[in-house]
Amino acid sequence: MVHAVGVTVLLVAAIFSDPALRGNRPLHTYHNLVGYVALCFSLGYFSFVIPWTYHLYFCKGERHATNLPLVIHHGVVWFGSLTYIIGRTCSLYGAVAFACMEFTNWFFIIHVNLQMLRSKRRILRQVNYVLLVLAFAVCRLGICTWMGVLFFQDLLQFESDAPFEWALIIIQAMIFAFVWLLSWFFVYTELKTMLQPLIKQKLTQWGMVSPKPDQSKAKGVKPSVQPRTRQPGKPVAVASASKPATQSAENV
Repeated sequence: MVHAVGVTVLLVAAIFSDPALRGNRPLHTYHNLVGYVALCFSLGYFSFVIPWTYHLYFCKGERHATNLPLVIHHGVVWFGSLTYIIGRTCSLYGAVAFACMEFTNWFFIIHVNLQMLRSKRRILRQVNYVLLVLAFAVCRLGICTWMGVLFFQDLLQFESDAPFEWALIIIQAMIFAFVWLLSWFFVYTELKTMLQPLIKQKLTQWGMVSPKPDQSKAKGVKPSVQPRTRQPGKPVAVASASKPATQSAENV
């Protein structure tokens, strides 16, 4: 949470305090001190998070603590931060995309923590979830899509005689596209999880999908037999597994 808030504030300050950064949308090398500090802070944070999430997912197998798309996402963002620190290219697009992602995490981290704490504050959870959905839709899907269109328009008009600068810009454009597509993938998986049971229920009601048979009947599972209770005045006959049911007179 400290990383999400700190990086968002620094990047927003860098964008709105630099008219040349906003107006020129530079792809060439451009230095903004505040943005540079934010990316250095983020690079240090991800240098800790990536080995830890890798250890949780691949070594300890704690799939409930993290997931593979998130591990890949962290690695890609770390690499994007590193390329900016090395070449300081695509400053505006990197700053806007990173600020949008980290602002969304403000509400996502609270959402996860409320789930882990099993909070019973239903109104707080609902309000935070609504804010998370709005922030995700506006920032990751809306603003990043708009900036992506501008990014690739500027990329088509870009000219440079430095192969290294070209390489950095192409890499950062691919990272931008990957993170943008990953945001849409998160939306797809969330909608699929939420809507799949409802769609299946409706299709079953309309007769387009036949309901599944009872698993206990399909597997030949016999219903459990309730034990006989002893009635008053009547002895309970117990048959031994090692002796026949019909016993001799002296054994009775």
